[in-house]
Amino acid sequence: MTATMELAPRERREGAALLQRSVQLAGALTHELSPKDLRTGRWFTKLLSIYLRHYDAHVLQRTPAAKGTGAAVTEAIIRRACGAAFLSGAGSGSLTSGITAVSADAGAPGLMLAIPASGLVITTEMLVNALINLGMACDLASAFRVRFNPEDPSDFSRLYAITRGQGEHEEDKDEDSLGLGRVEHLAQARATDLGEDLGAKLLGESVSRNLVPFLNVVTSSVANWRRTRHLGNSVLSYVRLRRALEDSEAAIRRVAPEGVSLLLESAWFLFVSDGRLRQEESAVLTHQLSRLSPARRQETVGHFVEDVTAWLKRLRSAPARAREVLMWSLHQLSAADLTVSAAERDLLHRAAEALHTSMDGGHLDTLVHRYREEGVAHAFAAPARAARPARQPAGRKGAPAPRAAGAREEPTRIH
Repeated sequence: MTATMELAPRERREGAALLQRSVQLAGALTHELSPKDLRTGRWFTKLLSIYLRHYDAHVLQRTPAAKGTGAAVTEAIIRRACGAAFLSGAGSGSLTSGITAVSADAGAPGLMLAIPASGLVITTEMLVNALINLGMACDLASAFRVRFNPEDPSDFSRLYAITRGQGEHEEDKDEDSLGLGRVEHLAQARATDLGEDLGAKLLGESVSRNLVPFLNVVTSSVANWRRTRHLGNSVLSYVRLRRALEDSEAAIRRVAPEGVSLLLESAWFLFVSDGRLRQEESAVLTHQLSRLSPARRQETVGHFVEDVTAWLKRLRSAPARAREVLMWSLHQLSAADLTVSAAERDLLHRAAEALHTSMDGGHLDTLVHRYREEGVAHAFAAPARAARPARQPAGRKGAPAPRAAGAREEPTRIH
C-alpha cells in the first residue's frame, strides 16, 4: 500500500508532463502546418523537423537510452507503436463509417458535410500515425545512441524512403543488380524533394484505405499495424548496423585515420557478398555517402564494384596498425546482420588472409548471438602492449639474455 502511494505522485507528474508535451507539439503542428503543405506533400518534411526538435528539446532520448538495446526492450518499443497505430486506424475507420451512415440519412446536405468531415478525420489519422512511427524510430535510435539531426531531416527521410521502396524501379534491377544506383540517387537527393514525394504517397494511401465505409475499420487498422511493424524492424536493423559501423569508424580513426575510406569500401563488399543490398544496408551506405563532399563521394563510389580483386590488394597494403581494427570491423558488421551467410564467411576468410590475420568462425557465431540478445557488441580492445622489461644488472654471469626486439610473439585474438 505504501509503495503504491509512493508511486502515485511520480505517475501523476509523468502524466502531467506527457500532457504538457502533447499540447506543445499539437500547438507547433497547428502553427507551422498549412492546408497547402498537405496538398503538396511538404507536410512530411515539416512534421519531421517539428517532431525531431520536440524530441531533442524535451530530452526524450534519455529514457530509451537508459533501458538499453536488449531484444526484449526493442521489441516492446515496436509492439507499443504497432498497438497505437492499430488503434488510430480503427478509430479513424469507425469515425468515417459513422459519418457516412449519418450523412446517408440526412440526404444531400448531409453528404456535403460528410466529405470535408471525413477528410479531416483521415488527415488527422495520417498525422497521428506518422507521429507514432516517428516516436518509435527515435526511441529505437536513441537506444543505440544514434541521433537523427533536427536541422537535417534528410537522414530519416532517406531511411523512410528506402523502407517504402522509393527510388527503386523494377526495370532498373537488371542494370543495377547490386542496388548501388538507388544509394547514389538517395545520397544526392534533397530532404524537401524526398519529403514531398513521401507526403503525397502517405496521403494517397490514407485516402485509399478509407474508401469503403465499415470495411475501412479493418483495412485501415491492419494496414497501419503491418506498416508500423515493417518500419520498426527496418529501423531496428538500420540503427544496429549503423551503430556497428560508427563504432568501427571511431576505432579506425584512433589508429589510422587514413583507413576510413577503406573501411567503407570493406563494408560495401561485405554487404553485397550475398547479393543485392538489403534495405538497412542501403540506408547505412546512403547515410555515410551523404556526409562526404561530392568529389570524395564520387571517388568512394568508384570503388563500389562487384570484383573484389582490387579491394583485397588494398587490404594487403593497409597499415599494420589498422589491420586488426579492419578485421574486427568486418566481424562486427557481419554479425550485426544477425546471420552470416556462407558467402560472407568466404569473404571474411579472404580478407583475413589479405590482412595477415585470422578469421575465427566460433567467435563470429558468438558475436551473432550477442547481437541477437544484447543488440550491440563490445567496443574494440586494442592489443595490450608488452610490458617494458625491468633493467637487468650488467655483466652478471649466467643471467638469462633479454628477449630480442624482433622476437616472435603470439598472435593477438580479435575480440
